Amino acid sequence: MNSRLIAFTGPDRGPARGVASTARHAGLATRAVALASLMLFAGVLLGSTAARAQYASMDVAAPRYEWRGRIETDFRNEFDTKTDGGDEFRSWRVGAAGDFGGPINESILVGVRAGYQYSRYDFNLQHGSGDPPNYSTNQLPRDPWNSINTADLTPSTTILVGDRFAVVAAVPIRWSAENGARRNALTAGISGIVLWQVTDSFQIGGGIGVTSQLESNAETFPIVSFDWQITNDVELRTEGGWIQGGKTTLLYGPNRAVRLTFSAGYERNRFRLDDNGSRTDRNGIGEVTAVPIEVGLRFEFYENAFFDFHVGLGVAGRFRIENDNGDKLYDQQYDPAPRIGVGLTLPFGLPGGV
Repeated sequence: MNSRLIAFTGPDRGPARGVASTARHAGLATRAVALASLMLFAGVLLGSTAARAQYASMDVAAPRYEWRGRIETDFRNEFDTKTDGGDEFRSWRVGAAGDFGGPINESILVGVRAGYQYSRYDFNLQHGSGDPPNYSTNQLPRDPWNSINTADLTPSTTILVGDRFAVVAAVPIRWSAENGARRNALTAGISGIVLWQVTDSFQIGGGIGVTSQLESNAETFPIVSFDWQITNDVELRTEGGWIQGGKTTLLYGPNRAVRLTFSAGYERNRFRLDDNGSRTDRNGIGEVTAVPIEVGLRFEFYENAFFDFHVGLGVAGRFRIENDNGDKLYDQQYDPAPRIGVGLTLPFGLPGGV
């Protein structure tokens, strides 16, 4: 489940959408609390990325009293870019995901999210006449990988604590590998976040995630979440899931049918390589990271059903190759990569509720 939390709901009241009358008349003290909270979480985020370049920002499962879900599809194309060693590559990916969940009783909700992503990389190696020795330079000796398959499964539980707080726990499980990989490509962890509905228009949350890593030690990282309806026309929110990464998005528009978007975030995928190619990278590990900065348009057909179009750059990109013991073979930055993407989100639900 991955729907954003605007306000807690109950059998006798619906979700508070937009800026409610109490929020419109909130004093400067409330705004100061909201801004201070955002600054605090921004500090945690920057500190964590400076230390380990790992975090998760997300829109968390919303307390709901009906069995509901949503289906998402997306496509992204990243155009040619060049590594510091002179090798060029481009990539594209397509994915589909869905979540579904609902109440066990008035204070406990359960859900599950599943997704699949297919990524394709095409390299144009520029290492001159003759192949360089096996990973002894800053140039690639061969195409390190081609197609990557990534599957995610995340069951979660939400416990409501009064009218303003919730505790959410999840078990994110990921399998990610190049086509033909035969070694273990499974990682799993446990994550938790505490959510606070400060006002009807402002929600914030913070937590911790722990996850295993392919051929590496388990990692602990912070999780942040917020959704702030600043005015009727402006909303600031985090988007993403329990797997490391995510983004912060600013949405603007007097009409929810069409809104401008601006986002910045972090992407990471670590995956198992196949058993072909050179002896040193056989059954090894690949890892790609980037900081996407994008602008776009969001078209909302009806409540929570929307189409996204966005363009931008993937900056601070880096990809890394390790052997099957997790020792570094190659670690290079690449130039900002232009990108374009589209996405479609459709909600669904079952009749009735608690």
